[in-house]
Amino acid sequence: MSEFLFLGTGAADWRIEDKGEFFRRNSAALINRELMIDCGEHIFDFAESVNNSSLYNNVTDIIITHNHRDHICKDTVLKLAQQQKIRVGCDRNIMNKIGEHSNIEYNIFKPFEGVRMGNYSIMPILANHDVVINGDSCAYHYIIETSDGKTIFYGLDGAWFLRPSWEEMKKHMFDIMIFDCTVGDNDDWRLFEHNTISMLRTMIKEIKERNILKDNGRLIASHLAKTLHGSHEETELILNKIDVLTAYDGMKLEL
Repeated sequence: MSEFLFLGTGAADWRIEDKGEFFRRNSAALINRELMIDCGEHIFDFAESVNNSSLYNNVTDIIITHNHRDHICKDTVLKLAQQQKIRVGCDRNIMNKIGEHSNIEYNIFKPFEGVRMGNYSIMPILANHDVVINGDSCAYHYIIETSDGKTIFYGLDGAWFLRPSWEEMKKHMFDIMIFDCTVGDNDDWRLFEHNTISMLRTMIKEIKERNILKDNGRLIASHLAKTLHGSHEETELILNKIDVLTAYDGMKLEL
């Protein structure tokens, strides 16, 4: 059995100094305490909040979705690398940002070229997000297969699926699918690089019709902007109507 843990479920507008009764850290996740997805400034605050200083001791691999500050922090990666050897999967721009380190081995991703990292098969697919460097999109969604046969779609950040990415997604059957839901139930300019709930309604309808979600599969929304959503409970009520769970920091799924 695999475990998926949300270390953070918020967009970039959630700040540690504004922490209140309900709080979302910048989005990040941990699979089986081995594979970390994104590595921003807030992951150690999460470990402190659950009183588990050893939470990341078994992390062997980190994959980075894109080069925005809420998803990649050089100092955070280097702090982890002080404790253990780590493989980092990313594009060349992020490798240059982090720099060389004796405990870091890089795996430079290319779109639609699957790689093996530790116990996981990882397929980077292009995300519809605004990170474009030297004419190339450097924002990825990930299709991840675990050693026990579970398949995960991790789609933060991004808006409508790009056609080549959708064609790759249709080749898989997913146990869980995690979607960007930055904008909420609003009309906002960010819909050109992030999802609204209305966009999710349309995409999820197509996902169900294409039968790429397993019978017991789950749909989850994450990367929620503080300024574009109501309370967690309000968002939960809206998303429940389209069979989507609303992620929160510390949410743990057994697959």
